[in-house]
Amino acid sequence: MGQKSENAAGRSAFALQGSLSHQLHIAQQMASDYFAEKMGPIGMTLRQFAVLAAISEKPGRSQSDLVTATGVDRSTLADMVARLEKRGWIMRESHVNDGRAWSVSLTPVGRSVFTDAVPHAIEADEIVLKVLRSKRDRKHFEAALARFAEAAKPSKAERKKLKAQEKAARAALKPDKVKAPDAEKSADAKKKAKRR
Repeated sequence: MGQKSENAAGRSAFALQGSLSHQLHIAQQMASDYFAEKMGPIGMTLRQFAVLAAISEKPGRSQSDLVTATGVDRSTLADMVARLEKRGWIMRESHVNDGRAWSVSLTPVGRSVFTDAVPHAIEADEIVLKVLRSKRDRKHFEAALARFAEAAKPSKAERKKLKAQEKAARAALKPDKVKAPDAEKSADAKKKAKRR
């Protein structure tokens, strides 16, 4: 499938309908629309379902772990977690190993809503896969998507770097770590006075 075509002037132009990323987006949108229609009044999106599924698979995950597990970017995930918590579907508490991080778990209501949504998520996948008529095509498609998902995961070094950045950002926000210039000067003056 080509992404370029020739326009009237003979120059190369981008052909949207030939774009693999655009076609993947359309397939994903087809699944999202179907899921949203089935979830109706509950109003859960397929991305919210992915977050609930990641929490269900491993209760107590940190928000950083959820970013890695779902592929949802950090700021979007933070907003999503806040909305899911407000709806009463999840709860956050201090992480057992790191008091500065949040541990995220499903509430009983969240578990019930998630359980009710599972068949609709499976059906949404089937809607996309129906386009592929043979079992062989489906298996190849699913295997290719699994390779894409694996390639999109951050490496160990990238995860370590992200955690270090988060730790530095949290440390910078702590008021006891930040001294005002005047406070430093008065502390130095007190030390000098004690020496005299």
